Order: sequence, then structure tokens, then C-alpha cells
Amino acid sequence: MPHDPRNHRHLLEPAWHKLRSPQFRSGLYLAQWVHVYTQVREQLPYRRQYAVPSLVRRHAGNLTDTDIRLWRLVAAAVITLEIALPPALLIPRTMPYAVATGIAMHVAFTCLKPRQLLTFSGLTVGTYTGFAA
Repeated sequence: MPHDPRNHRHLLEPAWHKLRSPQFRSGLYLAQWVHVYTQVREQLPYRRQYAVPSLVRRHAGNLTDTDIRLWRLVAAAVITLEIALPPALLIPRTMPYAVATGIAMHVAFTCLKPRQLLTFSGLTVGTYTGFAA
């Protein structure tokens, strides 16, 4: 069966959705998420399952212009990494770095929303380690 590049477009869909979202690109989505989490974390039913570091909550958990600019940089980095990782996994020279970056990125994602992302991130980390083998 010939290789069809459309079969791999799902690898870039998360980046495509984030790239098309003005709220995500601006950093506002992440700033709002961390801000709300900081405000209500003690009332959450599974609060011990979240792992947003107190350093992040203290220094980037508000909705100041500085916080939003910081989260804009984080959003740009996430989009860039999600676009760069699939091809980097296919190049032998960059593959170990892509695997390490992908694992780190999914660990960070799981800190934000563990109940929703634990299975997904676990499977993804397993896939990355499969590339390394």
C-alpha cells in the first residue's frame, strides 16, 4: 500500500486547532485557566490530582499583562513544538531530542488536567519511548 501523507495529518491537528484559536495564541486561555485554578483549587473534588507548581500559581496565576505575555510565549512554544515534533521523530539525528521533548511536554500537560489527560499522555509517552527503542 503506498504511503499517503493524509494518514498522518492527525499528528498536526492539535497544533492546527491551537494555531487557529485567537484565545490560545494570545496566551489568554492559559492565563485564565491557571488564574481560575489558583482561585478555586481548594474547592475542586480531586484537587490532589493536579500538579500545577506553586511557583507557577504565584508568578503566573494572575491576569496581569505580564502574565498574559508569559502565557503567550508558552502558547507559541507549545504550537511550535507540536508542529516540529512529528518530523523531528522521523529524523534519526533529532529523534532522541524529539522523544525527550515530547515526553516533557506531555508530563506538563498532565499536570494541568490529569483526569482528562492521564490515559492520553500515558499512551503518548509510550509511543515516544517506542520511537526511542
